[in-house]
Amino acid sequence: MMRVLHVVSVMDMGGMENYIMNLYRKIDRTELQFDFLVHHGRRGVFEDEIEALGGHVYHTTLMDDFNLIRYLRKLDELFRSTQYRIVHGHLGSTAFFYLGVAERHGVPARILHSHCPGHPNTIKGYIKHILFHFSPIHANVRLACSTPAGEYQFRKAPFEVVPNGIDVERFRFSGQSRREVRSELDLEGRFVVGHVGRFYYEKNHPYLLRIFQALRERVPDAVLLLLGDGALLEQTKVQARSMGLEDSVRFMGVIRDCAPYYQAMDAFVLPSIYEALPLTGIEAQCAGLPCLFSEGVSAEVKLDAQAEFLPIGPEDVQLWANRLAELRERQVDRNRPLPGAERFDAGANARRMVARYEALWRQGT
Repeated sequence: MMRVLHVVSVMDMGGMENYIMNLYRKIDRTELQFDFLVHHGRRGVFEDEIEALGGHVYHTTLMDDFNLIRYLRKLDELFRSTQYRIVHGHLGSTAFFYLGVAERHGVPARILHSHCPGHPNTIKGYIKHILFHFSPIHANVRLACSTPAGEYQFRKAPFEVVPNGIDVERFRFSGQSRREVRSELDLEGRFVVGHVGRFYYEKNHPYLLRIFQALRERVPDAVLLLLGDGALLEQTKVQARSMGLEDSVRFMGVIRDCAPYYQAMDAFVLPSIYEALPLTGIEAQCAGLPCLFSEGVSAEVKLDAQAEFLPIGPEDVQLWANRLAELRERQVDRNRPLPGAERFDAGANARRMVARYEALWRQGT
């Protein structure tokens, strides 16, 4: 059996993690298995499912204790005691180390897969930026979820774009699901703006709250649904209360199956500072939602002709609010055709990725 070691931060809900799990669920696991090397000591939300599907999860604690010596020792023990022929790295900041150790132990296929097109303007972000540019040194296969992500990680070196994949049919609009969720959340007659994303710097939640505050001045019955968790969640809750929005902003937490919640929304907003190829944007469009993306989101996310890209300057808050208010008055066909959605079908993407793994496996024997 082929076994591929995927290297990640932690297997929690997130675009990159959902991409891997969508792929994992579609492969023939009697012929190919996934294992995971994570960089936190705690268990991620997907670990029970991974183990039920036959995968192993190896924990390091580098992102908890920043102990590089212990981390390198753990990597050395892992690759000495296993016989992986393929390592698929999704974590750019530490790839120089784990792919370097993999190369030293004779792992023939060392994939580096870029999912990030930028970094925060902080000391920590700048350090990550430097590490990202050292990360490809030990990689011999370069992949990226979008062109901006590949250009950021690999600069002028060649790479292949591999679109993220979702179960497209699961997100198709369902009137019954919409009615059920809106009834459950007491949203009948309300204009529901939705956002799905981790509470991290790049997702730009403070700006999103400003947009929503401006929208409420024009659409008093508006509700903002925020799905996700993250380091800035509590800070965002405090900001919402300070802006007087606590009764109209719903913090839903981590939702394992977001599909029904997209049905309940009337518009989807993603004002990210930077974003490679957000699966949430693909999911929202497949659900027939009108979408507003920031100009920091890769243009490759656009499937729907009605999707818009807007600037996120301080003076542009009202522009976003105006667009949303206009959507409040517009009749939207949630079942309209969506050309190009098949590019992101998880089943097709899984078949292409399995073929790539098989070729790499044969080359390594």
